[in-house]
Amino acid sequence: QNIQSGVEEFHRNGFVILEDAVGHGVIDHVHQRMLQDFRKHRTSPNVHWNQGRCSGNMSQTPPLLPEYLHEEIWANRLAVNILEHIVGPRPQLSFATSNIALPRMKGRQAVHSDYYCTHFDFPVFLEVGVYLQDVDSRNGATEFWVGTHEGYNKENHSSLDTGWIKQETFTARAAICPPIQPAISKGSLCIRDLRCWHAGRENSTDVPRIILGFMYSPRWFGSHMRLRLPSEARKCLETWEHIDCLGTADFVESDFNYLD
Repeated sequence: QNIQSGVEEFHRNGFVILEDAVGHGVIDHVHQRMLQDFRKHRTSPNVHWNQGRCSGNMSQTPPLLPEYLHEEIWANRLAVNILEHIVGPRPQLSFATSNIALPRMKGRQAVHSDYYCTHFDFPVFLEVGVYLQDVDSRNGATEFWVGTHEGYNKENHSSLDTGWIKQETFTARAAICPPIQPAISKGSLCIRDLRCWHAGRENSTDVPRIILGFMYSPRWFGSHMRLRLPSEARKCLETWEHIDCLGTADFVESDFNYLD
C-alpha cells in the first residue's frame, strides 16, 4: 500500500515525500560529517554555487569514506521499491551530491528544472533527497511547483543550458497552481522527477540546511554521470544488489579529496 500510494503521488505531483524512511542514527552520523566538511569547504575556491553566490545555495559532495556509505541513505530499500515501479528494475545510481542553504542568507534560486537537456515525456531521471534535519520555510525548505513535470518542456526554459523557467510561463502557472514550501521532517525522503520545477529558498536561521541528493535513472538510459569513490568502498557497493551502482563507479586507488 505504501508503494502504491507513493507511485500514485509521484505521478500526480512530480514528487513524493516518504516520512520516517531513514533511522536517525545514520542520519546524525552523516549530518555531523557534512557540517564538519561544510565549515572547512565553504571558503574554498572550489565551492560549487547553485545559481551564483547570491542565491545562498551551494552543493557539497557527501562523505565518501566507507563508514559513511549507509545503505539506508544511499540505496534506501523503500525508495528503490518505488523507483522500480517508475523506471524499472535495479535503477542505476550515477550521482551523489547535496543541496545546502547557507545560514542567514536572503537570496533564492530562480524557478528551474534540473533536466536541462531535451527530454522524454516520461520519468527518466529521478532524485532521492535525504533530509538530515527538520526543514520548513524558516531554514530554507525547497519551493516545489506541483505538477510541472508534465505539460512543459525545453521550450519553456529561458536559455539552453540553465533550466530556468521563463517568467511568463511560471507566472501563468502560479495563477492556477501556486508553488508550495512544505515542512519535511528529519529522516524523510523526497523522490522527485527532475523535470519538476523547484527553487532553493532563503535560510533565516544560524544553521546550514542540508539535503543529500542521489540521482537515479533506468539502466537502459546510459547516464554519462559517474561516481568517483575510494577503492575501499567497492565491497560496500557490491552488497547493494537491488541497484546498479558498480556500472557507474570509478574507484580510485590512491587517496583523494572528495570535496575537490
